[in-house]
Amino acid sequence: MARSLTYSRPSDGWLDSLPLGNGHLGAMVEAGPETVHLHLNDGTAWSGSTGSEHRRGAVTAQDAAAALAAARARIAEGRPVDAERELRVLQSRYSQAYLPFADLTITVASAAATDFSRTLSLGDATHSVIATSAGNDLRYDTFISAPDGVLVHRVRSTTPIRLTLDLRTPLRETSRSASPGGTAIGFDLPSDVAPGHEPDEPALTWDLPGIDPLSGVVVAGWRHDGRASGDARVDGVTELVLVLATETTFSGLATRAGSTQADAMRLAAKRVDAALASPFEDLLDRHIGAHRALYDRVSLSLSLGAASEVSPDPDVRLGEVAADGGIDPGLVALLFDYGRYLLISSSRPGGLPATLQGLWNNELQPPWSSNYTLNINTGMNYWAAEALQLPECHEPLLDLVEALAAAGADTARRLYSCRGWVAHHNTDAWAFSSPTSGDASWSQWPMGGIWLVLQLDEHRRFGAADDRWLARFWDVATGAAAFALDWLVEDESGNLGTRPSTSPENRFSTPDGPASLVSASALDRALLADLFSTVEDLAARLDRLDLPIVAEVLAARSRIAGPRITPSGEIEEWGTVLDETDPQHRHVSHLYPLYPGRGTRAPALEAAASRSLDRRGDDSTGWSLVWKLCLRARLRQPDRVADLLRLVFRPSTEGATGHAGGLYRNFFAAHPPFQIDGNLGFPAAVCEMLLQSHSGEISLLPALPVDLPEGTATGLRVRPGLLVDVSWSAGTLVSATLASAIRDSGTLASATLAAGAAGEYRVVYRGTDIVVSVLPGERATVTWDGIVLRAAGAP
Repeated sequence: MARSLTYSRPSDGWLDSLPLGNGHLGAMVEAGPETVHLHLNDGTAWSGSTGSEHRRGAVTAQDAAAALAAARARIAEGRPVDAERELRVLQSRYSQAYLPFADLTITVASAAATDFSRTLSLGDATHSVIATSAGNDLRYDTFISAPDGVLVHRVRSTTPIRLTLDLRTPLRETSRSASPGGTAIGFDLPSDVAPGHEPDEPALTWDLPGIDPLSGVVVAGWRHDGRASGDARVDGVTELVLVLATETTFSGLATRAGSTQADAMRLAAKRVDAALASPFEDLLDRHIGAHRALYDRVSLSLSLGAASEVSPDPDVRLGEVAADGGIDPGLVALLFDYGRYLLISSSRPGGLPATLQGLWNNELQPPWSSNYTLNINTGMNYWAAEALQLPECHEPLLDLVEALAAAGADTARRLYSCRGWVAHHNTDAWAFSSPTSGDASWSQWPMGGIWLVLQLDEHRRFGAADDRWLARFWDVATGAAAFALDWLVEDESGNLGTRPSTSPENRFSTPDGPASLVSASALDRALLADLFSTVEDLAARLDRLDLPIVAEVLAARSRIAGPRITPSGEIEEWGTVLDETDPQHRHVSHLYPLYPGRGTRAPALEAAASRSLDRRGDDSTGWSLVWKLCLRARLRQPDRVADLLRLVFRPSTEGATGHAGGLYRNFFAAHPPFQIDGNLGFPAAVCEMLLQSHSGEISLLPALPVDLPEGTATGLRVRPGLLVDVSWSAGTLVSATLASAIRDSGTLASATLAAGAAGEYRVVYRGTDIVVSVLPGERATVTWDGIVLRAAGAP
């Protein structure tokens, strides 16, 4: 079912605008009857350059070795606060910021509208506005095409109107040209943008010695049936088609600018001219076809069974949910589809990965620099990619990891005397890999690259990896493993662990004040265990089990302690029992093994994880709610899933503070402020409610809340590559169909998606199970008769 966000009122600011994107060019469409304001973003618009990370000088290996030795000694002595002071030597200020690009405002001279609506169609990736006034009907249609690489905006009117176009940039404009048929601007990006949590730094600096910042351009051209009145006004128009392209001098991740602003201007103008030569309908058809090729792979229909689904008015439906405290199946399905739409729009092959705000940002000093936060948020952006049959969306993340592996090799050697490569909790388009300045609870965490490697491993575990991808992945995975092997230290009992170690962003109480440094936190141990298992699995797949790195990995893995349970029955977070300064902290990193890790079915560990979640509490930021949804689903706790869904579907307002998630008026997830991870992670939580495959079996409807009694999902993928359709009624399974499909993709997934997934599978539902044989290219159907599962054709 194609869904949409439809409003009967004009937009009220950026967080009430609606997003479009093709993985490179993004726009937030703020629309009223007389004005459409396009807030433009370009995925390569970053402050700084490759010289930004060490513009104040790189930490020397000698200084780093002394600081690390001192910090390790202080931790062993039980003086973590002192250890944090020692480690400040390793810090390199901050990563750079993802920036707004330009603004295009189109104003129509028209009578006041008597009827108005604006709609974002998720299935077509188009934005439309209909405004009716006395004697005139206006319609605005906007989309951003991946095949043509341009934004297209059409205005149609039943009577001749006057249009004014205004193109501006918040950046430093260096050139402008205009003609009756178009306009173009060129501008410089700043040399440095400091995050808001660095109040002693200038917020924005245009010029710095040793920094070669990017330049950018916007080119817009138009055709119409009216007459030009100056360069930016057209009279007597009944139809105008505008085409816009953006470009920067960005040459690739961690790469110095390799082109000039003039080069960028020519590239953008070439795309605009080519698109203007095509009929609008052809541009639209190419755009919709490319979008649907991704979007239509999966569908989800949810209802209460009493009435057919409708595209909900978000204002009305969110208000109703907030008033009655219930769960609206239509809104759950809408947010699921919105998450898929946003992932497709913000992460495409050839572009950069989705940032903390996806592809969209309107602030010159955005929250947390709108960069890549590796201790949960960047990975969460991609949790759903494989289950949603969107492996192409993973490709920009692999590109980023390869850039980090190259840049992080020097950091690993210089700061830690380790082989391989390392990344910490923040990075940017320049592959920043050092610890940032600030509190050790987020800064001193050299496991960011490892977590990204494990997220990418889902591409292999879901059966979508071809030989080319595996070869690329082997290099970054073994590089991360080489660092991990050298980073490990032996404890008194002979186990291997990490020191210093943190549980990201959480702190514990000590007599000297809050601290965060320990030895071998639960998260570190779990990440290392999964990384070493991944390297072994890869080596077996690639016939490389005899390589020395594999022998090292196997020897070390057996000496890494697994999860531990505290005397009070929870998962131990710190490697020892400590008192958190914030028992309801938003991060639940110690529960990583349950999700997004490989999972556990050990009853004692599941019970301890559940108690840990109880202690943390339900309410939190938007992304934390989604993580807890995934965890409760893995624990097969549908009632607790329902509790969290109620918190997700709360109205949030711009300017709200505190860790209470919800949805803004345009359905963007609130941290607050806005972060895209809550939106992109939500489909992953729904997939876990409906299907689980992490433990070697396929579990049907393991965490379905009673509030979602009727539904059908099609096209979901489970490990190791099966496609599954599942339907249920009155909260009970009707059928599940499994297929080992082959799809010609031509991108990262190559032409063998799900190849080799045929075989026999254990399918589980309500404590019963059946072995199902899935043949290549064929379907196997499982049904439930109220007592046992049955497979078509099985006795």
